[in-house]
Amino acid sequence: MSRHARYSSGSRSGFSVQQQGFTLPEIITTLAIVGILSGLAAPGLQALTEQKQGETTLRTLAEHLALARASAANYGRTVTFCRSADGLTCSGNWSDGSIVFTDRNADRLINQDDLLLRSQVNTQLQGSIEWRAFQNRQYLQIEATGFMRYQSGNFLYCPHDGDPRNALQLIVNNTGRARYAVDSNGDGVREDSSGKPLACQL
Repeated sequence: MSRHARYSSGSRSGFSVQQQGFTLPEIITTLAIVGILSGLAAPGLQALTEQKQGETTLRTLAEHLALARASAANYGRTVTFCRSADGLTCSGNWSDGSIVFTDRNADRLINQDDLLLRSQVNTQLQGSIEWRAFQNRQYLQIEATGFMRYQSGNFLYCPHDGDPRNALQLIVNNTGRARYAVDSNGDGVREDSSGKPLACQL
């Protein structure tokens, strides 16, 4: 008979094997290791989540811009695309959200027979969005011809920690067409339209 087995009259085969579980120190050690690994993974997971949020937000801005261009031609009038905190007026920050509307007199207000075409409110964005353009006008207007009203610039997304490796940019030319900044030299940071690496100001 094996020294690790003992006879049991209640066992169908007549034998049962003595089993051992985890000791308290082993459990504590395992939990500690899991906690450490979770702590190491958390920052990377948060950065990935923020970058996905940034990608989604910039994609939405690109869609709004494309809608503004198409609507300016369809309605034969100026269309305004601006930041909006309430989804109804040009207000707040680009991080709050944005709206697109026909703007007959280009006053950046929804009045007369203007139509609200699209509204987006950001409630979970952890990073920030900035529109950088000539004269720092925080709105874009597209005329019926399809051209911007003397504007070109870029939307810059920065994560909350300012890490340029997770910064994103949507570059807009004076016809209202947009493209995303890319990392052309493989250093982990995307470049702007001038070839300079993106930088975030905390």
